[in-house]
Amino acid sequence: MLRTPSLVAAACLALAVARAQDEHALTRDEVSVIKKKLVAVFEAFGTPAGYSLEHENYNLPTETYKNSGSGLYNPIGASADRRFGTQKQTEAEGKAMQQEYQKKMAEAQAKGDYQEMARLGQEMGQKAGQMQVKANAAQKEPIEVNVNLNSNPGAVIDPDMVVFERPGVIALKSNVENGAERISVYCDPVSLKDTRQLSRVDMKMPEAGVAAKTLVLSVSIEITGPVAEIEPWVKKANTAGVLAQIDRTK
Repeated sequence: MLRTPSLVAAACLALAVARAQDEHALTRDEVSVIKKKLVAVFEAFGTPAGYSLEHENYNLPTETYKNSGSGLYNPIGASADRRFGTQKQTEAEGKAMQQEYQKKMAEAQAKGDYQEMARLGQEMGQKAGQMQVKANAAQKEPIEVNVNLNSNPGAVIDPDMVVFERPGVIALKSNVENGAERISVYCDPVSLKDTRQLSRVDMKMPEAGVAAKTLVLSVSIEITGPVAEIEPWVKKANTAGVLAQIDRTK
């Protein structure tokens, strides 16, 4: 009986911890809101010409915490990345050709047409060689894309490294070496309202916090790959579609 108060205290503590965890946890619908924003940013850029999607990964939030001073929510962070390449496209074309010839070969075999089978085998070998030459010529270095929500990496705006700028958006290139480079696209309709008046990118988050758990105030996109491929591709991005994922309140 002497242990009863201790057991009650432990039970109360466990209940308090569980309630605190529930208070911090995001619901599936709230996580879905964030993922849809990440997907929309990728869709605003589309797929580079001659490439196909080879890999993607999402780093989604599951909890959010309040600012102890203001009682508002600290902005949550989320990220995702995609890799585009030419390998899968080449493999798909090779597989389609192989299936086509297997079908023709089976038909010739069913008819007992050994002359046609020999011809098909020779033709398939020639086409396979041609496809390999074409694949080698079309082989390109991969393009990596990383998207971050509510991050403030900061950057000095070198006038010679500006790829493009629009109200609320600026793209800067760096690490230009051996035909490859990195382009960072910063999107913030408040902090970057007039980029021509700025000497650095500084997408500050409100110190007191924000009113809603899933509020997104800025988006940053980092693209790395061949200069000849990523510069024209990035310039065609639908930046209005990216800005549409940002909640204007700040």
